[in-house]
Amino acid sequence: MPDRAVIRARVEGISKILTIPTIVARITAMIASGSVSAAEISEEISKDQVLTAKVLKLVNSGFYGFRQPITTITHAMVLLGLDVVKTIVLTASVMDIIDAMNQYMQGLWEHSVGTARAANALAVRAAMPNPEEVALSGLLHDIGKVIIAQTFPAEHARIREVVDARHCLQIEAEQEVLGVTHPEVGLWLLKKWSLPAKMLYPIAYHSNFHPRRDFADRTAIVHVADIVCRAKGIGYPGDSLIPAVNPEAWAMLNMTMQHLEDVCFQIDEELRDGLLA
Repeated sequence: MPDRAVIRARVEGISKILTIPTIVARITAMIASGSVSAAEISEEISKDQVLTAKVLKLVNSGFYGFRQPITTITHAMVLLGLDVVKTIVLTASVMDIIDAMNQYMQGLWEHSVGTARAANALAVRAAMPNPEEVALSGLLHDIGKVIIAQTFPAEHARIREVVDARHCLQIEAEQEVLGVTHPEVGLWLLKKWSLPAKMLYPIAYHSNFHPRRDFADRTAIVHVADIVCRAKGIGYPGDSLIPAVNPEAWAMLNMTMQHLEDVCFQIDEELRDGLLA
């Protein structure tokens, strides 16, 4: 088993190689200042054709559920607002990693998009502000699995063998083979990209919920959304098991089974409409 410190150093080494482009840093600083208009932000993003293409690809990827294509940054700004666009810009910077999801694990992208859509629906039901931010946490909740596959291919192959032989959760196989799990790896990577804690905590703790952690309400939503998508068979998260919902997470959401059924019905409609493709 590799040393934990060595694993973290290698993951953070990826973060150093994948430094945030200057334009991304400039855009996030402009948004954070609060003194610029949506038109100015849109103009700045549009100066970089590669970033523009990545942002529009992410906006149209399915987890927002727009039924008509969003073809301009200005349109995205109007629909989503400054804070969400800032997070999308940061997320678009790791699109190469996101695009690699199905390369390393067929079905992981579909599971991630499904979790994002379920998280958005649950956040709306819970009357949580900025449900789009929770959706992005859902989209990125398994990004650590890709980093493990890319950075530790031999260990990744062994993890797959353990999952197949024992029919266990992938996170259990990761702990046995690597001594760390994909939520930790995802946290190490994305923390270097200055994603806000309200997004990082649901990614880091969606499989290990505790009600006293910061942003526990958001974490509860991603936790439940992940399990809902597993139960509905949306994509493939790396194993075929359906973990039990943490009762404290469920209690925190203050929902009934009817609410959950409504969310599942909404996801079924989106599947029929092709919004999770």
